[in-house]
Amino acid sequence: MALHQTYLSMKDKLPAGAEVVLVMHGRGNDELAPSKELLDEFNDWKAKFVPGQGYETAYHYAWDKSNYEERFRAQIAANPKSAARLRDLAERAKRHDIFLICYEGYDKPCHRKLLLQIAEQEFSAPVDPTPFVPAAPSEA
Repeated sequence: MALHQTYLSMKDKLPAGAEVVLVMHGRGNDELAPSKELLDEFNDWKAKFVPGQGYETAYHYAWDKSNYEERFRAQIAANPKSAARLRDLAERAKRHDIFLICYEGYDKPCHRKLLLQIAEQEFSAPVDPTPFVPAAPSEA
C-alpha cells in the first residue's frame, strides 16, 4: 500500500482496486494542481526556448526558468485545503494504493512527483516513486 504516480494514458492499465486521483485542473482536485499563474508562466518560458541553451528540452528549460518546483511547493504549503487533501491521501495510502495522475510522462519533472515528495516528507506517506509499468497480459 502506497502513494504512487503515473500519467493519464496509463489510467486504464492500473491494478484493479487502485484509487485514482487526477491532479489536473477541472478534474475535481484543483487544490493539488498548479496554479493558473504558474502554468501560464511555465508555458511562456516553453515558448521562448531556443535549442542550445544547455537544456534537454523546452519543458526542462521552462521548469527551471519558472522556478516551478519552489513555487509549486510554496503554493501547496500556503493553501490549507491543499495540505489537508494531501494529508488525507497520505493516511489513506497506508491502507490501499493511490495513484496521482496528470499528463506528463515519466521522463519529465512534474508536480505529481513533487506531491509524492511533499506527502512523504510532511505527512509520512508511504510512497513508491517507481514509474508504474502495467503487467504483461497473461497468455491463455
